[in-house]
Amino acid sequence: MSLNTTYEKIPVTTLASGFELFIPLHRLEGRTPGPTLGLSAVVHGDEPLTNEVIRQVLLRVDPGELRGTILAVPVVNTLAFEALTRHTPQDQLDLNRNFPGGPSGWLSEQIAHVLGTRFVSQLDAHVDLHTGGIYPTVDYVYLFDRSRELSMAFGSMFLFEPSNPYPGTFAIPARQKGIPFFTAELGGGSFLDAHYVEHGVRGVLNVMRQLGMLDGEIVRPQKQTIVTEMAVIRPRVGGMLHPAVGLDQLGKEVGGDTVLGRVLSPHSFEVLEEIRSPFERGYMILLRGAMMRVHPGDYGYMVANAASARPAN
Repeated sequence: MSLNTTYEKIPVTTLASGFELFIPLHRLEGRTPGPTLGLSAVVHGDEPLTNEVIRQVLLRVDPGELRGTILAVPVVNTLAFEALTRHTPQDQLDLNRNFPGGPSGWLSEQIAHVLGTRFVSQLDAHVDLHTGGIYPTVDYVYLFDRSRELSMAFGSMFLFEPSNPYPGTFAIPARQKGIPFFTAELGGGSFLDAHYVEHGVRGVLNVMRQLGMLDGEIVRPQKQTIVTEMAVIRPRVGGMLHPAVGLDQLGKEVGGDTVLGRVLSPHSFEVLEEIRSPFERGYMILLRGAMMRVHPGDYGYMVANAASARPAN
């Protein structure tokens, strides 16, 4: 199948190699007027699954049935994608902590500035797609006041309403423009890619139906839960992580002090650390589903506090 999009390259700058750095942009125009929805992927270069979600959306949406326009950036940070790393290699900055950026700042800030002024400026709503990275697998969406209905429509079981959102994220240009924005976190770890590609495509189509861009029923779980307290659990030591909970426990409840994994020395094989759930009742939101090497401070697990959770509907 071929895409029905028009494709353009939005210039950013020239690198030391002479390579012209650009933002790749696909435009899919519907036959009738409607909102402009922005889709973005691979803000972090170690999250390539989201690139396939966007490709599949652009393949499956029929322009004859579409009201409005999809503007999609399938790889936001091409330099980080090439290096398969979270940060821009040239300045070692996390692009998703450097919005709105500026035309004369660090390279990551210049990329952020172009995205805000040349991409987000055209949108009526924006969905930014993320994963857990190369190793962890994750499943939740962020919930903000302006995007509440869209976040729920995406169809994830868990919605995270943070009391203190991260500074400098892709949400800033949308907030400045006054349009709804949310981040969807889905998949990663290369274990359930097909499942999470379908989850992501279904979620985007749900959002489009919520916006009136497509006809059809919004498909989502019978039960959705809003969580407000999330513990990010990082190993204090490095070594070989031996998981005690598997991928089948993602989204399930875990009791207090449950062992999530153990870090073993690759030399002596002694247990260096036991990683435990911090809440009396918690929900598994992110985990590492296989034995693997970990560094001190890596993303290990994310557990939401079930005691402060509430139903979304």
